[in-house]
Amino acid sequence: MSLLKLTYISHGWHLEMQGAPLFGNRIEAWQYGPVIPEVYRDFRPQGVTVTAPTSTVPACAFDGNDEALLEEVWRIYGTMPAFQLSDLTHVHGGPWHIARETGGNHAQIPDELIKQHYELKRANAIKQAQNV
Repeated sequence: MSLLKLTYISHGWHLEMQGAPLFGNRIEAWQYGPVIPEVYRDFRPQGVTVTAPTSTVPACAFDGNDEALLEEVWRIYGTMPAFQLSDLTHVHGGPWHIARETGGNHAQIPDELIKQHYELKRANAIKQAQNV
């Protein structure tokens, strides 16, 4: 489900950029990637393609910086196929992999681990841009 991957990616970049979580929900390392259990349960009845909001997930109020971040995540990642988003969230040595290796299926992925991963992604992108 792309919604779960995009939510996780948005949370990761928010941790890296703002130094704070985008949301307070627990993130777990499931077999097929990082999952926010409440989001999974609430949107699962819609199947693979989310077509409507759900009444069980409360509406969130985001400030202008959060909205800009979410729009940028959508611009960069929103058209990627689900398998490509999975590849991004399943990297060897990444938060999902580490949590599953150390805690098994449904282990919590700590925000600090996610933040470190996205800080490394930014550092690598900067290095790459400097070498061009």
